Amino acid sequence: MAFPAQPEQRSAFRLIERGALTALTFGADDQVVDPELRQERWKVLHQATFQGNVEERKVTLFFTADQGRFALHTTLWACTEHTVVFKNSEELPIRAIEALEFHQSSEEE
Repeated sequence: MAFPAQPEQRSAFRLIERGALTALTFGADDQVVDPELRQERWKVLHQATFQGNVEERKVTLFFTADQGRFALHTTLWACTEHTVVFKNSEELPIRAIEALEFHQSSEEE
């Protein structure tokens, strides 16, 4: 079982900037119900963190907040037990993440 690289309905997610995270609130429920997919998500996030720190590669995170569904194109700096951490100490709860898409170097800005 593989954690999805893209959500089923990509158009349902609105692209936002990292700075907009502070205005969002997140429910307590995990967006991923299956325990195996949760474990796979954890592995994928750590892989993305490594690639972000070593190779400066970006990813797109697809996640749900109380205000709707969003996509965020960024580099991951760290991953704790419960959050993904970005530059400037901005954070996103792992439970909100539904999919993660890796980008090849040629796609990066």
